[in-house]
Amino acid sequence: MKKIVSILLSVVIAALGLCGVTAGAVGATTDEVDVVFLVDSSMSMAKSDPEFIRLEAIKLFADLCSLGNTKIGFVLFGSEINYSQAPTAINTEADRDKLKNDVSGFTEMHGSTDIGKAVKYAVEMLAQDEYEGKGKLIVFLSDGKTVITGNKERTLEASQQDLDDAILAAQNAGIPIYTIGLNANGDVDEDELGRISYYTYADDTYMTDSASDLSEILSDIYVRHTGAQTAELENFVSDGEAHDVIFTIADTTVVEANLVVMHHGGVADIRLYDETGAEAPYDDKTAAISRNENYSLVKIYYPRKGDWRLSVKSDRDTKVNVNYILTMDYTLALTYSTDKAVGEGTRVRFFAVLNDLDGQPISDESVMARLSGRITVRNADTDEENEVALVLEEGVFGGEYILPTGSPYTIQASLYNNSIDIRSDIARLEPGSEDFKEPEGPLKLILICAGAALALIVIIIVTVKSIKKNHRMWSGKIVLTVTADGMPTPPAHYEFAKKIPGKRIVTLAAVMKELFAGTEAENALPHGIASAVKITMNETGDLRVLKIGQLEYNGGVTLGKNVILSNAYRVTLRYTPKSGGTSSVIIQYFRT
Repeated sequence: MKKIVSILLSVVIAALGLCGVTAGAVGATTDEVDVVFLVDSSMSMAKSDPEFIRLEAIKLFADLCSLGNTKIGFVLFGSEINYSQAPTAINTEADRDKLKNDVSGFTEMHGSTDIGKAVKYAVEMLAQDEYEGKGKLIVFLSDGKTVITGNKERTLEASQQDLDDAILAAQNAGIPIYTIGLNANGDVDEDELGRISYYTYADDTYMTDSASDLSEILSDIYVRHTGAQTAELENFVSDGEAHDVIFTIADTTVVEANLVVMHHGGVADIRLYDETGAEAPYDDKTAAISRNENYSLVKIYYPRKGDWRLSVKSDRDTKVNVNYILTMDYTLALTYSTDKAVGEGTRVRFFAVLNDLDGQPISDESVMARLSGRITVRNADTDEENEVALVLEEGVFGGEYILPTGSPYTIQASLYNNSIDIRSDIARLEPGSEDFKEPEGPLKLILICAGAALALIVIIIVTVKSIKKNHRMWSGKIVLTVTADGMPTPPAHYEFAKKIPGKRIVTLAAVMKELFAGTEAENALPHGIASAVKITMNETGDLRVLKIGQLEYNGGVTLGKNVILSNAYRVTLRYTPKSGGTSSVIIQYFRT
């Protein structure tokens, strides 16, 4: 059965490849990364970023990237462009060291803040850069507040128009702008930074007032853009003795492992031990180490499969946080076609395939089994988004979607779990276009026959699964974070199911009572409202959160009266009473 499914899928995909379009990966993990750091160096930074977090971020990102696959440029701005350097290749450790030394000198601050002019300049610089890879991105560090002073020829409206034009240009060029809000004085314009990120497909903005957040922020940006895998390994306060941190290299697709050790104090010694227990040398062949005032980074080249160990010895009472980022050797290709010219009611078929850098599909089942798939379909006129789940069959993720209107749409595939996010290029469907239309004649007959046979097999599989449904058992946990009166609770874990058959239903009120009994968090939502929110684990192992009119919902995938949460998805429920004030509950779901 599996062999037949595999053959048919191969036929369908091959046929679609002749008549459809294939989009490659956005920043494949070992493909090139071409980044411009857009750095606010206006006078407001003296209060918004007195610790020069913006410079530490550049150094850490430079350490994370692979030699020979990275180009880094800079734009420093205030009311004018104070300094710029086009993206420059980082091919050797000497190149990396020079870049970090140069960054250390970017401490001068001048003028007010013209964000529109700066973003437009950075987008144009990166768009024009000669570059064959697909990994272009901008990292924008600022307090997000445009202030135009001392220039009668420059107006706030002109700056805003430049920003709008730059966002559109970044969209068209496929350049995400990741924004980091520098918020030491609590005066950051998060809405403006969030708008820039959202409309350039870089998701939400990041907020920080401390260098201690950099590891998580930069790791997340690197993961989102390159498809690498990340996880927090350990967080501890040193007792002055050597502390062992164990991490696992699970499969052979890892080509580089980065161990980021954030240390807010002195670190005396960091030693690395391989999967055999032998100490690994920092010889720039097996591994290398880079040290900085706030962090140390251990880079392992082509680590072998198994359990490795990092021994960290630091001064007593030093706070230490250890993360790892695994660079993987694969890309994500998206193939798609339509049943007619693009327009209202057009059916779009998607197939997403995870490939190695030679273009060969990844066959390691241990890699594929850990991933879920989705297609993000965005109406380019209204920015309304819909997510289409992709189903894994014999190494290929497939799905389809019917366009609800005649607007232009963008589409992007993503394979993900709670620590990895691999994305394809963003493709655009223009109204009336027949470039993706399935052909007539013999090739269409092949598609119909292969599709019919595949449909028959799917029916058989679904039938068999439905027979077994009553015996299927799922388990999972909910992570709940409640904010009441502006104070968030620490995340609390609720074991949703203990290997039970079928489905289970609980109310949000019951969950909050179990997790926060006797505290203000338990009553962050009125009991009647929390009791009306039913949470269901359905037969597919996903979570359904019932929508009710008294709450605002943000996140997840809306389906009828429910918000669907797949593995690692989350939804925020907000409640605003007539008396004022806002309470929120964040529900995140993990299968276990």
